[in-house]
Amino acid sequence: MQNLTQKLKEFFNIPKLEQCERVLCVQPHPDDADISMGATVAKLSELGVKVFYLTVTDGSAGSQDESLIGQRLKEIREKEQEKAAETLGVHELIWLGFEDLGDYSIEQVRSKVTEQIRKIRPDVVFTVDPFLPYEVHPDHIKCGFAACQASSLYRLPKLYPGTCDHQLQAVGLFNTAHPNTFYEVEQRHMERKLLALSQHKSQFDESSLKMLSFYLTERAKHYAPEPGKLVETFKILPPSMLHVFPEALEF
Repeated sequence: MQNLTQKLKEFFNIPKLEQCERVLCVQPHPDDADISMGATVAKLSELGVKVFYLTVTDGSAGSQDESLIGQRLKEIREKEQEKAAETLGVHELIWLGFEDLGDYSIEQVRSKVTEQIRKIRPDVVFTVDPFLPYEVHPDHIKCGFAACQASSLYRLPKLYPGTCDHQLQAVGLFNTAHPNTFYEVEQRHMERKLLALSQHKSQFDESSLKMLSFYLTERAKHYAPEPGKLVETFKILPPSMLHVFPEALEF
């Protein structure tokens, strides 16, 4: 007998990413989307999809060098993200400017993300999975929940004034423990991703970049359906499943 999850899939139409016109990636810091879906971004951009990066924080706390943190690191990381985005073909960078590891709320970010969803009118919103087991970074947790809440509630004038006729088709979660989408990319897309990561010199020295490149490449092979293939993994859901749908875990 067909289980409930399979029956639910008959009611929801998840779009094929390459058929989208616009994709909005909401990331906590400069580099998060590059790490988690850089090859996918490279492929979609190559196919003519407009990919927008919305970065929640300024990245100003991402260093153990006390003399570097603050405005100086913020400026460095913005330039690094600009170079990485150019490598991947990102259409536009949007900065919300919340302080990295700062005292801001999910609600504040949610309002800003809602504004951008209404403005950009993306087919899919990607963000970090805030439900990831063992995730402790507050910026990741707040970013993920804010983006998910905005993606579910963006049409409500109580949340953001005015009417909105746009229909968001899906929410994609990266850094997820429960992927349901294994998006195939080519070696050239992975190479562009790794080249983009090499632009984040304030975050990765030669040793850490080598380790990260190894991990991401092996992960792309591990989840691939057959040898010789490469994939990036996501949990992609219809926005309506972000509220009172226990079956979302297995969808």
